[in-house]
Order: sequence, then structure tokens, then C-alpha cells
Amino acid sequence: MLSRHNANLITGIGFIIILISLAGCKTFESGGVVVPPPQIAGAEFVGMETCAMCHEKITKNFDQTEHARIVVSNEGIKDQACEACHGAGSLHADAQSKAEKKSTIVNPGKTPEACYKCHLDKKAEFNLEYHHPVPEGKMSCTDCHDPHSPGVKPGSRASLFDKNDLCAKCHKDQTRPFVYEHEALREGCTECHNVHGSINSKMLKQRDANLCLKCHYQVNFPVIGSGHSADRIGEGVCFSGGCHTAVHGSNYDDHLRQ
Repeated sequence: MLSRHNANLITGIGFIIILISLAGCKTFESGGVVVPPPQIAGAEFVGMETCAMCHEKITKNFDQTEHARIVVSNEGIKDQACEACHGAGSLHADAQSKAEKKSTIVNPGKTPEACYKCHLDKKAEFNLEYHHPVPEGKMSCTDCHDPHSPGVKPGSRASLFDKNDLCAKCHKDQTRPFVYEHEALREGCTECHNVHGSINSKMLKQRDANLCLKCHYQVNFPVIGSGHSADRIGEGVCFSGGCHTAVHGSNYDDHLRQ
């Protein structure tokens, strides 16, 4: 049984979560700004129509995207979604040289900080031990996500890209065709991997056989075939214990052995 102290602690935590949830709802209902846009000293908001004068290709279908819903309230300017991520654009619009234009705007493709303002959960995941090298500057969020596209989230119903298409750009060996496929790949790489970051090696969602047992549930587990998994568990799990080492697919064995 829970002690009175623990019960009160759990009740208190639950109450705080409810308050935070209600505060968040009120913020959105009142039209308030959840997070401030990037600050550029001396710049003023000019609206997306000004941006479209030069960036016509980018802004053509931008109103269909999720990011187009972001607004900076109380500025008296309509359609300032571009500036919610890039910062106020007056100095950038008036700049003459290429260097001046670069220095008067925020480019999320060069630094993830603009994305982190809203996507705090992803920032936390990138701080885990195993992650894609975005914090180190070797990758950017825009390598995988096109913030100006309706399909900003790969694999979503609005996206033209399958989840695996983007992974395949770098991870060609894991996503190439195999004679014997691992059917989990049909559902996407994210069935097994936390792509932003994980506490487990190779960014796996779970580090042990429980990852496999999410799909490969057996009534008679831990008996596998004619053997007992306890005999092999000391050597490693399903994919690292010398059995199913070709976890992404095999050209030689239908049990995904190399």
C-alpha cells in the first residue's frame, strides 16, 4: 500500500499537471503567443507578402503547411508566419549585399535553436547519449524536415515521402531491397528507433529482447524453436547474440541471419 506521504505526493503532482494543461489551453484560446519569435535588433515585422517578393517558390504553397498557422499576435500585420521562425524581416528585406542579408535573418537550417523554441521535447531527446549529431552541428533539422512543405513530417498523411525515404538518404545499407525482408521496415524505421535521441545504443527504443517481443510475441516464450532463450541470453539479445544479426533484412536466410 502507498504511504500517506506518497499518496499526497502523487496527488500534488497530478494537480500540477492539470493546472499546466489548463494554462496551456487558456493560452491558445486567448490567442496569446506561446513563445516569442527570434529577436533581431532593430528589425520590424513586415509580413509574408514582403517575403514572397523574393522567396516566391518557398511561399507559394506555404499557407498549406502546419508552420503557416504560427502567428505573432498584436503586431498589426497579417500573415507573419515566416517571421515567427526567422525573426522580424525589415532589415533583411532592405539589405543590399548577400552578407548583410545573411546577418539580418535567423536561418534554422544553420542552427536548431529556432526549432527548439517550440519543439522542446526534441531538444531534450537530442541531449540524450545516443542521438543524431544535430547539437554538434554535423546535421540540421532541415536535413530531414522541410518546414516550408505540407509534408514537414515524413510518413504523415500530408507527406509525399515515406518515413524510410529520408533515412535511406544516409542509411543506404539498412534500407536497400533484400530477398528476405524484415517486415517491420514496412511500418518505418521509427518502429524500432527513436530518431532524435535515445538512452539506448543505435537509438533503439528498447535495448533488450522486449524490442523484438513487441511484434514477435510467443505464447511459449522463452522457448524458441527447440531451445530455451535462457541458454543464449548471456551472449546477447535476438540481434546481438549471434542469431538474427541481419535485422534490417537478409539475402541468404529467411530468419534474418547473415
